Amino acid sequence: MKSKEEVLAFIKRLSPLQRVIIQAHDFPDHDAISSAYALSVLLSHYEISTLIVYNGEIDRISLSNLIQWLEIPIYHCSQVKLNPSDKIINVDGCIGEKNVTDVPGDEIAVIDHHTIKPTKSFWFKDIRSDYGATATIIWEYYKLLGIEMSVQVASALLVGLNVDTANMTRGFCKADIKAFVYLNARSDLTFVNRVLRNTLMQGELRNFEHAFRNLSVDNGVASVLLPEPCPKNMLGMLGDFLLSVNEFDVVIVAVKQNNGLQLSFRSECQSVDVGRLARETLNNTNRGFGGGHSHMAGGIILPEYISMFTDKNNYFKPFIKKISEWRA
Repeated sequence: MKSKEEVLAFIKRLSPLQRVIIQAHDFPDHDAISSAYALSVLLSHYEISTLIVYNGEIDRISLSNLIQWLEIPIYHCSQVKLNPSDKIINVDGCIGEKNVTDVPGDEIAVIDHHTIKPTKSFWFKDIRSDYGATATIIWEYYKLLGIEMSVQVASALLVGLNVDTANMTRGFCKADIKAFVYLNARSDLTFVNRVLRNTLMQGELRNFEHAFRNLSVDNGVASVLLPEPCPKNMLGMLGDFLLSVNEFDVVIVAVKQNNGLQLSFRSECQSVDVGRLARETLNNTNRGFGGGHSHMAGGIILPEYISMFTDKNNYFKPFIKKISEWRA
């Protein structure tokens, strides 16, 4: 955990800047957006001007609702003029990772809860891979600095924390519990529950139907290849849903995209670390790239290797084989 002096020293270094760019990871999720928003509000207490940006798309209705209902000022990178002289804080992601676009500007800080290895030096670095959400890290800054948190900021952070920890049922630590207790008492719970309940659009139900009809099961591992088009964040939602089935303890959901085969992994098996699964099966073999947490991860298989994973006689076998080895 960062000390108050370390956080204040970083803020002091930001103070002379005309503006600070807060960049969420590509195709951002609720944790990324809520954390970026809360950090922006925090920095405004020190009269630091910020601009929140992202690349990719906002492809979940619940996230669109969160942004619209709280009037979060966030912009696609193509909508604003970014300059090489801009200073950038990466939130819930890190430059050098495949899900963070290198935009004009100098990355000076990273605040993240993923397992990452930054490839450059930063003014400020706060990486806590044991935390369930980046939202908890930002909450701790408010507490550390004695800044009163608005209902809007608390509500946003509670949404981010709930989504990333599946309502505090996976990958959380003691700090997340403390954040949850505070945010739950401070938030507009009617608003939070409205965001969390409205997660699907009617047209997306066909993805669940396809998953039911084309599910492959191998020794507790459920896997499915979805048809296009399918929003990237739908993969995680389907993964969470399939993991709720009693007979499945590892889930692999995939869809073909222009840049390869997009993957989402879920696990509740203690011997199967899906972040490690993605790294060892993709990164270490140069078949693609991926990573994440032990219980939740993502990745991409490069186009030239897709057939190796999707052939009917070899359906996701590189993953299945590795999982079987770990279970033995």
